[in-house]
Amino acid sequence: MSGEQQRKQEADLTKECDEIIPVAESLAEAGQIQECIDKLLALEKLTRNAADLASTSRVLVATISILHKKGEWKLLNDHIGILSRKHGQLRQATQKMVDEAMTYFEGLDAKNKLDLIQTLREVTEGKIYLEVPRARVTRMLSAIKESEGDITAASDLLQELQVETFGSMDRREKVDFILEQMRLLKVQADWDKLAIVAKRINSKWLGEKEHEDLKLRFYGLMILWGLHSAKYLEVCKYYRQVYDTESIKEDEAKWSAVLRNIVFFVVLAPYDNEQSDLLERVSKDDKLSRVPESFNLITCFTTPELMRWPGIEALYGASLRQTKVFGPKGTAGVVGDIEEEEAEADKGDSRWEVLHGRVVEHNIRTVAKYYTRITISRLSTLLDLDAAKTEEFLSRLVVNKTVYARIDRPAGIVNFKAPRSGDAVLNDWSADVSKLMGLIEKSTHLIAKEHAVHAALKAQQSLKA
Repeated sequence: MSGEQQRKQEADLTKECDEIIPVAESLAEAGQIQECIDKLLALEKLTRNAADLASTSRVLVATISILHKKGEWKLLNDHIGILSRKHGQLRQATQKMVDEAMTYFEGLDAKNKLDLIQTLREVTEGKIYLEVPRARVTRMLSAIKESEGDITAASDLLQELQVETFGSMDRREKVDFILEQMRLLKVQADWDKLAIVAKRINSKWLGEKEHEDLKLRFYGLMILWGLHSAKYLEVCKYYRQVYDTESIKEDEAKWSAVLRNIVFFVVLAPYDNEQSDLLERVSKDDKLSRVPESFNLITCFTTPELMRWPGIEALYGASLRQTKVFGPKGTAGVVGDIEEEEAEADKGDSRWEVLHGRVVEHNIRTVAKYYTRITISRLSTLLDLDAAKTEEFLSRLVVNKTVYARIDRPAGIVNFKAPRSGDAVLNDWSADVSKLMGLIEKSTHLIAKEHAVHAALKAQQSLKA
């Protein structure tokens, strides 16, 4: 705080305020606005110099309130700036004046509203104690810019405010503000920055029941980001967060739609340990059996058996292609479908091709589990692909270290058995020898035991004789 704000109150000017403010209001009613303002400014100087916070606050609020009632918008904006810049002005008094001015926006025409916003932005600039009002008026200005079609300016206005550092702003309001920043970035299609801004929100806080509306908004935006970036495993995780929301669990139509999308995106995700683990957990969900098509589809991917692509197309093609996830551009979609941006609504065909690829990859992993060697022609038949495509998919899995394979092109044979190192062979030999010696030792012990028992019995018989 400054030295002026720290000094003690030197006088109580409540009586003077009680006398002069009604007189000033009477002058304003009589149309003598300037005389009214002069009286109030003189009184404001007295209260400010006396460090009388309560009286100074009353005078500041009374001044702008009178100008607001009389519709003197230019004088109102001028005096908000003048009073806030007075030497030694008390912070709390300025704060109350700004809070009062924040109530004047309702019913204002566009020009006066914009002027008042600009005035308050100038007054609050650089003042930590006025950071919350500044954020609110900046959001109003951003909304105006957006309505005018200037999305870039609207987004830039909000991005300049780091509301997550505002100690005086309510946490819910902070999250709502950040979600608005993310929404504008989504409209701008600035997906990289959207992902950065999203990290400012603590997902654990969103898990509380009273914040479900903010949680659903947040994950709705993150799902759009994941769809744009083709990060299907992340999209699956976001849908799982939505699925764990109480309001979704209470509505069967909603949770079944969300669960369907969880299945779609977990099978679309590239295979790795995390995807495999998530696939197993999703498949064991008790409610999944109540969504038969999704249950059957995920069962195909969790069962180590070949699934022929023509069969998958025949069984699930018609229904899957009706969704926006896999359908061509212009597909109406189904209840609870993804809400993809219009510019990216043609990605259904590419995701359908990705699904085909995931089926092929599953089949290659299955073949690698049961075969050590197989001809290219036979593998192509099992995968319903030509030889070139078969090699392409196989090579991709080998590069990703999902399976081990070596292709002998002259012979047309794929070998899935990895060569063993000398250390591995030696370790196995050592283990086998140790096991053999253990069995020999055990057998020797049992033979010695039998000899001892036989000798004891023979001795007993000799004594009896």
